Amino acid sequence: MKKSEKILLTIFGVMFLVIIGGGAVAMGMKHYLAIREENETLSGRIIEMNEAIAQGSEWQRRHDWLDKQVPGFSSRQDASVKLLEVIQREADKLSLALAGKEFLEPVKTMGPDGLPLEEEGGYFDQATVKVTLTKVKEQAFFTWLHSMQTPDSFLGITRLQISPGGEGKTINVEAEVTQFYREKASAKLSKASTP
Repeated sequence: MKKSEKILLTIFGVMFLVIIGGGAVAMGMKHYLAIREENETLSGRIIEMNEAIAQGSEWQRRHDWLDKQVPGFSSRQDASVKLLEVIQREADKLSLALAGKEFLEPVKTMGPDGLPLEEEGGYFDQATVKVTLTKVKEQAFFTWLHSMQTPDSFLGITRLQISPGGEGKTINVEAEVTQFYREKASAKLSKASTP
């Protein structure tokens, strides 16, 4: 082997080692940084979990309060009927005539295949009634409106459209009143509980 071939072989060998060595070092650094990032993420999760455990009694107290305060109904139909009774009772107190009453079905989100998506399972169920009042006096309506806004009963106006009635201080109103509640499990009958 000539001297120039030895030099050329040495140069190619060094270049080969630099390329392979550089690639190995780069891969090693990438792997090291990934492990370090995962450790930081896990450390953060441990801190969050410890905080959640420390706040557990507070969240339990809040949950217990909600369980005591949120109205419970056996079905959405039952909740809708009770809601309509409350709306009618408050309207009767102020001599307001409800021109229209309509139970509204919950809106279902459609998936890309055109079928409704499975429910997301929020904490509250809800029943909504749409009412229409025509040519009612403003003062009586606003008194009724405030009586329907009862946060302690989880009841409120979720949509409101007001237009002038044309005669004096009368207005036409379309309102959606919503009752938030938890659906109670119905009692199941078994052979042991029947006579």
